[in-house]
Amino acid sequence: MYQEFYARSDLLVWPLVGLIIFVAVFAGMLAFTFFGLRDRRRIDEIAALPLEPDQGTDSPAEGRAR
Repeated sequence: MYQEFYARSDLLVWPLVGLIIFVAVFAGMLAFTFFGLRDRRRIDEIAALPLEPDQGTDSPAEGRAR
């Protein structure tokens, strides 16, 4: 029953396109992780980004203390 429905469906290409896009992005992220982050200084720089204060703006904690 389902085989006849899927055999005539023209929409079967879209799940394959989505799967190919997902696999390509996933492989790209893995490649960047393994090959793009070999420099220890770059890893430390990226790891410290959330801890750097914004320049020119007050943090929410400082705004409440005033």
